[in-house]
Amino acid sequence: MNNKIFIAIILIIISGIGGYYLLSKPVEQSHRSYEMEVTSKPSNIDPKKPATFRYKIKNDKGEVLKNYEVAHEKIMHFITVRKDLAYFQHLHPDFNEVTSEFTVVVTFPEVGPYRLFPDFTPGDDNPQKLPVTVQHDINVGSLNKYYAQSVVQDREQTKIYGDYKITTTFPKDAKKQTEITYSLSISQNGRPVTNLEKYLGALGHSVIIKEGSLDFIHTHAEDMAMMDHQGMSQEMMMGMTGPYISFSTTFPASGVYKIFTQFQHQGKVLTTDYTVRLE
Repeated sequence: MNNKIFIAIILIIISGIGGYYLLSKPVEQSHRSYEMEVTSKPSNIDPKKPATFRYKIKNDKGEVLKNYEVAHEKIMHFITVRKDLAYFQHLHPDFNEVTSEFTVVVTFPEVGPYRLFPDFTPGDDNPQKLPVTVQHDINVGSLNKYYAQSVVQDREQTKIYGDYKITTTFPKDAKKQTEITYSLSISQNGRPVTNLEKYLGALGHSVIIKEGSLDFIHTHAEDMAMMDHQGMSQEMMMGMTGPYISFSTTFPASGVYKIFTQFQHQGKVLTTDYTVRLE
């Protein structure tokens, strides 16, 4: 057995986890550079009002990218975060195959400076099908009314989101440039959620943003194996998806990171967050 998989299994057993989902590492990005060319945007963007953006993706030769690979059920993922990491959205723009232009409608919740992250996989000159994330900065509303919120490391593992309780287990000795595994335990109204649904082809997606530099990491869950727990048979457990999902990634540098995780249950996509500090 692979040593990393063995260690992950041992950690999960210690945590009392019955079923687990071992996540793939974030993959390296394409060697070719790309940029987002905004072709149309509102002149004045106000919070709480829909704003329409149109954009194209160009490569380092100045050529408009026309072909995209489907990645997690979409050819384009569009992430928005306010620069103090207080607000996060994950959207999916429409694509015009004639003009090679994307259109996305965004409703920003509050004033402030935001960063847009189009996340995609080029279909041309990319034999390894490596993903690419580009970025674009905008201001929403009057920055005179903007007060940055502090990005504070979470001390409590458990958070409440409506009927859901989410407990995040993150290694205390996590260090930069070292692969680490963290997990979420999900319950609803006091009962473990064992019927999570796949969202965009996986049981969970994490987008991780670094405070200050806004470095971007995207990793996702892939179900791998089920383990016997509390006397339940393998046949009984085979239909379970949850209540635990685990993620594996590498943080490139020291600092504070905010982890935004999304999963789907009963047709509803839920977004959680957890802030960590690495030395």
